[in-house]
This record gives sequence, structure tokens and C-alpha cells, in this order.
Amino acid sequence: MTTLAVKRNEMAFCPGCSHGMVLERLSEAFDRMNLAPTDVCIVTDIGCVGISDRYLDCHTFHGLHGRSITYAEGIKRARPELTVVVLIGDGGCGIGTAHLVHAARRGIDINVIVFNNFNFGMTGGQHSSTTPVCAQTPTTPAGATDYPFDVCQTVGANGASYVGRFTAFDKDLPDRMEAALRAPGFSLLDTWELCVAYYAERNRLNRKTLTTLSDEMDLPLGELECRRRPQPPSLAVTATGNAVTKTAEPSIALSWAERTEFCVAGSAGQRILSAVGVIGRIAVAGGLYAAQSDDFPITVRRGHSVSNLILSRKAIVYTGVDRTDLLLVLTEDGVRRVKSWQALSTDTLVLAEASLNLPATGARIERIDRKTAEKLVGKTSAALALLSYAIVRGGWLDEDRFRTAAEFGVRGKYRDENLKAIDAGIGLARAGFELET
Repeated sequence: MTTLAVKRNEMAFCPGCSHGMVLERLSEAFDRMNLAPTDVCIVTDIGCVGISDRYLDCHTFHGLHGRSITYAEGIKRARPELTVVVLIGDGGCGIGTAHLVHAARRGIDINVIVFNNFNFGMTGGQHSSTTPVCAQTPTTPAGATDYPFDVCQTVGANGASYVGRFTAFDKDLPDRMEAALRAPGFSLLDTWELCVAYYAERNRLNRKTLTTLSDEMDLPLGELECRRRPQPPSLAVTATGNAVTKTAEPSIALSWAERTEFCVAGSAGQRILSAVGVIGRIAVAGGLYAAQSDDFPITVRRGHSVSNLILSRKAIVYTGVDRTDLLLVLTEDGVRRVKSWQALSTDTLVLAEASLNLPATGARIERIDRKTAEKLVGKTSAALALLSYAIVRGGWLDEDRFRTAAEFGVRGKYRDENLKAIDAGIGLARAGFELET
């Protein structure tokens, strides 16, 4: 099954742009390797190539300019069984040079394909770190004065296992891509292309003169580095796909109806993110899938603190929160940060601190007293106690299974403190804590 979802002429690239051609070659390499879409994760960042993820029928992740390699490394460490491929432009390589170097040095098993058209094509054709000396761009009208960044030599010197420089027009490019994908450790293909909108016409570059350009810059085309470098023990993967082998422990299987979306909204200092994380780990210990996303300002220690948690019996493919089942609101900061009050469903349970003024909403509202929880477990543990209360109050978990899963899933320095908070929340649910409906 091909991973390419559309034909080249249906892509949004400029007519004549080489990006679509390279994506076709990559899809062909995936097909040769019999990789299912669920086995592949494409990681992109800003730039023309950054829109590629919409054309590929597989896992995708889109992030900030120059940072795609760091995201890819995190994904590979978390899901070592995936084939993780970074699609990055020459602009992203320049901005993220440090990430490029250290990913190669660490030997992480990701594959980087550089869509190198020698300029910042998305923002007007400005010169990039790989622009050839003397080349004309809007920011170098008299010709570039600096020698270009040799991406291949840089990663090769720092431990890459497979490195090659090719053009988008090479007939054997799918072969080279397959070789890179199969190579253990870090691999990189510097793929030279044509930016027909800005660079190619201004510098009289075409598919035939790419070879001449290679000779002029003393940047040879072809396979440049192919060596087997043993991975560090920290990256070793077991036959089961786990990065770390755990000692067998007894577990509890938590029953769960379907995908459930929780949101906790409050203020900095209430350990909201930590509380949601604890519940997520308990869910995972009980055999569920969990996905957490957090929202807080750069000031960190002041302002809002919001955390979303998705729990499901099935793998969570989409991590957006569109249908909130539970909204726990603790402070005015939290009220202001929640933007979807009018969109909340009548099935949504809102548990709100008694003193808060809430916007109009069709959701079910119950009032709680945050200070009661704070008296029981302290201000920094109240959020976990109230979230535990909400989970039992909403009928998502019964008391016994919740406690058993908590005993198994809660670990770390604050284990006793967190277990106390969970127990307090369960106790509040048993006592009937809500003030009004």
C-alpha cells in the first residue's frame, strides 16, 4: 500500500518544484520495504517541504522551524518500532544545525531527507546556509560571499551510519532511500532540487547543471558514508520493541467505556499538570492509552495552568480535545483560559469552585469547595484530590479498581503524597461532595 495520498499534480507546490518528485520516490521506497502506513512516522517543520505531511497517509508530526530532528528523536525513543523519517529543507538544516549534529552523534535511528534547493523558498528566496558562493538571491543581489554548509560531511564526521548526496532527478533515488531507511543508526540524504519560483531561473540552474554545480563547489554526489556503528546501550531495543525491559509486576485491567476527554483548568502552583500526569500513569498501568497536553504561559510560576487528558481503550491516534467529557475549573485563571464554554455539550460535566462566575454554557454544572480539599491534603495536592473525586463522581472508575490501579501506577518521590490525595478524593465522592447542581 502506497503512503502517498495524492498525485504530484494535486500537491500545492509550485509547478516544476522537485518536492513532489522526491515524495513519490520516498513512497516507492516505503512500498519496496512493505511498510504499512501505521509503521511510518513523517516529521516536518516550517518551509515548503513542511506541507508534505498532508500528502502522506501515515503518522505525521509538524513542528517549529529547525526542530523537526528533535521531535523525531523523541518519537523514535518513545516508539522504537516505527520508521521515523524527517523531511527538512536546507533552511531548517541551517536553523537546526546543533540538533542535526547531536542526533548524528547520539546515533539515534532516524532518517533525514534534506530537500535542498539552496534558498528559503517559502519566504521569498533569501539565501540559506547551503546557498552556493556567488549565487544571487534577494539578500545576496551581488552574489553570496560565504561557502555553503556541507551537511553530509558534518553528520558523517559526527557518527552518521549512512550519508549520501543525490539529486531529485536520479533514477536510483528510491534505491538510495531504501538503503538509508535500512541502515542502522542515523542516516541522511542531501537531495538537491530546483526551486523554480526563485532560485533556479535567477542562477541558471537546471537538472543537468546540478552535476556541474557539484564539481564547482567540490561537494561530490553519490554515497558518501556507509558504516555500521554500534548503538549506545541506552538506545538498544529489545525484540518486543521496548526501550527498557521491566521486571514483571502484577497489574490491574481497568474497564473503560470509550475515549474520554478531561480538562483541568486552574493557576500556576496548583500542580495541575502533575495531577493529570499521575492519573495518566495510573490509566496506563491499568492497560489504557493516555495522552496529555498542557497549556501554561512562559512565566510558568504565575498565570493559568491547563491540562488536557485523553483516556481510551484503543490507541489514541488523534490527540486534539474536541469533546470535553469533564471540565474541572479551580480558579479565575482557569475560567478565562477555557475558550469553549458555549460549545460544551449538555453531556459535559463541569465541576467548578463554588466562588467562580462561569460564562453561559449548556453543560451540567456542579459546584465544589476547593478549600475543603486543600484542608485535607494541602494546596499543592488539592488538584489531584479533586480530579480523583471527579473521576469517581462521573462514574468512570469505581473506588476499588481506582485504588488498586493507583497502588500499582503511582511511583516516584511523591508517591505517598499522591496516594493520600487520591484516597481523599475518593472519600469526598463517597461522602457526596458537590454543593449544588
